[in-house]
Amino acid sequence: MNPVLQKKLSILIHLASVDGDFAKIEKSFILDVCGENGVSNQECEKLIENPDPIGTLGALSYNKAVEYMSECILLMIIDGKIRRSEVLLCEDIGLKLGFQKSSIDNVIEEVKEDLSKSRNKIFALVESLPHPGKV
Repeated sequence: MNPVLQKKLSILIHLASVDGDFAKIEKSFILDVCGENGVSNQECEKLIENPDPIGTLGALSYNKAVEYMSECILLMIIDGKIRRSEVLLCEDIGLKLGFQKSSIDNVIEEVKEDLSKSRNKIFALVESLPHPGKV
């Protein structure tokens, strides 16, 4: 597994478990991301048991930052419950990715109003945010 993908999966794992309830649907989401990227369920399960620390994220491209942030928001809403601990971690991840806290909060508030927003709509919302790497 390449380090960039491993970092993204580790972030998603931390986000899924931050509220103390790693829901089955969250695990399924992470396993789907693994499958989409050619990572076996066994390899993914090993990472779930022992994720890498989040660390810094500044070296990622703008496109990767949008991808990471969008997938974090998707994971946060997938169980239909948005907990404060998830929002705080999402904000922290967003800051590390180069997004402004207020921008991330605006997207989260918009998503809270309609938890059924599609993957494409969430990606579009994140892409519309100001970011230093955006050209």
